[in-house]
Amino acid sequence: MSRVDTLQVFVAAQPELLRYAARLTGDSAEAEDVVQEAWLRFRAATSTRMLDEPKGYLFRIVHNLALDRYRRRRRENQIFGSEATVAAAFVPSDEPSQHTNLEAKDELALLHRTVTQLPKRTRRAFEMHRFEDMKLVEIAAELGISKSLAQELVMEGVEYCKKALRRRD
Repeated sequence: MSRVDTLQVFVAAQPELLRYAARLTGDSAEAEDVVQEAWLRFRAATSTRMLDEPKGYLFRIVHNLALDRYRRRRRENQIFGSEATVAAAFVPSDEPSQHTNLEAKDELALLHRTVTQLPKRTRRAFEMHRFEDMKLVEIAAELGISKSLAQELVMEGVEYCKKALRRRD
């Protein structure tokens, strides 16, 4: 069989081969890979001998390749799947521990109580700076005070919170 005849047989059968391979593999992308590999094997086989049923031979190649891929994937899952599961159990989690979570919640509650104890203007300046991301100039304009007083109020709030946290420890 000449290269032209081989190519014509393959091109004529390709849509059927793709559907067949997709049914066997369950994945159209993998089916395309199987059919491509089948073409390479078919071309190599027809260059050395004449085939009585070239289309049937193509389907047999696709069947065998799909079966080989299935077996290889199953074997890889047996070998690597169980080991990966076991290995994953030994990888430390990025999540904080329950103890750390509880400490953080307690600390947050303490800070919330502490901020509510600040004088009204100090609390407002602190909240605008820390929670609303406002600059000192913006805080000063909002509260009708100087920039240096705004800075002093923010620093006063920060120091008050730090002292509360130190007392807790």
